[in-house]
Amino acid sequence: MKPYRFLLDRDVSKAASLFPARRTRTVADVGLPENAKDAAIVERAWELEAIIVTANGDDFLREARKFLRSTKRKDCHDLFGLVILPNKYETQKRTLEELGARLSFRNRRISWDEVWRQNLCVRVKTTGNPEVTQLPRCFYCQKAGAS
Repeated sequence: MKPYRFLLDRDVSKAASLFPARRTRTVADVGLPENAKDAAIVERAWELEAIIVTANGDDFLREARKFLRSTKRKDCHDLFGLVILPNKYETQKRTLEELGARLSFRNRRISWDEVWRQNLCVRVKTTGNPEVTQLPRCFYCQKAGAS
């Protein structure tokens, strides 16, 4: 299995230097135009098996749900996680410094690899505290009872 990676939306591309360089790509790095639609970014992140990083969380959650509805009977369209950062770069910089050490889900500490493997949504508050939830599963995985 591939190691986790991040795909940064254009609204957080300045924060690319705050993520591990070898694991981080921007929309421009993966051949998407600067004005790429959120739906295209969701699809590209799925193809690359990457965690989406954005400050535009509600729109990406909506696009993720639409993408999941495209699932065929025996075809998984689960994504690989979503990180929603605060809007301003200085706040992103401050909150990302120790974010990895603050991640927890269901009362246990987790890593970025677990965010990626479990398809989790990490919403980072301006205080730096992350709220971690499960993203919706695709039809195929729901039907197969995947956890």
